[in-house]
Amino acid sequence: MARRPTTPRPRTASRRLAPGDARPPMPPRTAPADGSARSAPSAPTARSGAPARRPASARSAASPGAASADAAASAGTAASAPSAASPASPGATPRNPRPASRIGSTVVSAPSSSPSAPARPGRAVGRPSTTTAPTGEDTAPGGGRVVHAAGRFRELVAGRPWRRRRRLILAVAAGVVAVLVALAVTAIFLPALQLREISVSGLGYVDEDEVRGAVSSDVGDSMVLLPTADIAERVSDVPGVHDVQVERNWPDGVEVTVTESTPVGLLTTTDGSTVVIGAEGEELPEAAAEGETLVPLTVEPGAIDPEGAATAMREVLANIPDSLRGSVKEATASSASDVNLVLTLEDGGTKSVVWGDSADAELKAEVVEALLDQPGSEIDVSSPVAPVTR
Repeated sequence: MARRPTTPRPRTASRRLAPGDARPPMPPRTAPADGSARSAPSAPTARSGAPARRPASARSAASPGAASADAAASAGTAASAPSAASPASPGATPRNPRPASRIGSTVVSAPSSSPSAPARPGRAVGRPSTTTAPTGEDTAPGGGRVVHAAGRFRELVAGRPWRRRRRLILAVAAGVVAVLVALAVTAIFLPALQLREISVSGLGYVDEDEVRGAVSSDVGDSMVLLPTADIAERVSDVPGVHDVQVERNWPDGVEVTVTESTPVGLLTTTDGSTVVIGAEGEELPEAAAEGETLVPLTVEPGAIDPEGAATAMREVLANIPDSLRGSVKEATASSASDVNLVLTLEDGGTKSVVWGDSADAELKAEVVEALLDQPGSEIDVSSPVAPVTR
C-alpha cells in the first residue's frame, strides 16, 4: 500500500535575532500517519538571516583563513540540501531549517531558496570583531595582544646619536684632565721649578737674616706648592715687622716685602733697662730708636705694680689718637690704674693729665682736647663722664 505524503508545513518568515532576543520555540514534529518509524533526518537547510551560536572558544580561536574555509563548506552544504520551499519527497519527514554559521565576528548566511535573492550578511552576535593588531603584535586566543618585544629591545640597545656625542664629550674631557694632571705632576717635580732664590725688601732696622731664616725652610720645595700664607705668618713673627707680602718670582724665586712698625716710645723700667715701644704697644729692636724722637715712658720708683704700670703705659700710648699722641711729652705710672701724661701746648706751655687706666682711651682723648683751652694746669679724665680741671 502506497504511503501518503505528508503535507509540508508553511514556512514562517525568518526574523533576524538581536543579540539579546530569545530564540522562538520550535514547532513539534508530526509523526507519519501510518506510524512507521521516521527516517533519519537529512542535513538541515540553512535559513537566511538566522544567527548561529557556536562555543566561545571556537569563535575566538577561529582565524581568517579558517573562517573562509568554514564559510565555503557551509555554503556548499546548504546548496546541496533541499530547500524548505521545494516539495517534499514521499515518505520524507519535514526538516528544520539550519541556522547560519557565524565565523569569528561575521555571520555567513546560506543561500536563499530563491536564486534571485542575494545572501545578506548576518548581524554579529556576541563579542565584537577585533581590529587588526599593529605591527609587531598578534591577537591572543583570549582576545588580548601578544607584543613582540624584540623590536623594542633593539631600539633600547641600539646606539643613538646623542649617546655617541656624549661618549665623545666624555672622552675629550677625560683626555684634557689627564693632560692637566700630567702637566701638574711634571711641574711639581721639575727641578727648574724649585725654590732657590729669596729676595727681601722694605727693611730698615729689622734684621734681614731673621727674615731669610723664616723662609729658608721652604728652599728646594716646588714653586707650584709653595705655601706663601705660611711664609708670611712666619715672617710676621719677626720683631719690628708690621706687615709682610710674599710673592712667587718664577721660575725659582720668592720675593718678601716687609713693612716695619713705627717706634713711638721708649720705656724705662725700674731696673734702668729700656725698651723701644711701637705704635701698637709691641717691643721693637733697639735699632728702631736710632734717629727717632720717642716719648719717654717711666715706671716710677717704688711702684706698687711695675709690670702693670709698664703695660698700662704701652696700651695708653697705642690707643691714644694720633692727634693727641704728637702732643704727649712724657708718661709716668706707678700702677695699672695710675697713668699720668704731660702734654705740650701750642704756646709752648705744658699741662698735666691724670689719665687713670687704659680703658676708654678715645672718650678720654676727646674730653682732654675739649678742655685744653680751659684755665688750669691739670685735667683729670680718670672718670671721663665727670672730668675735673684744676
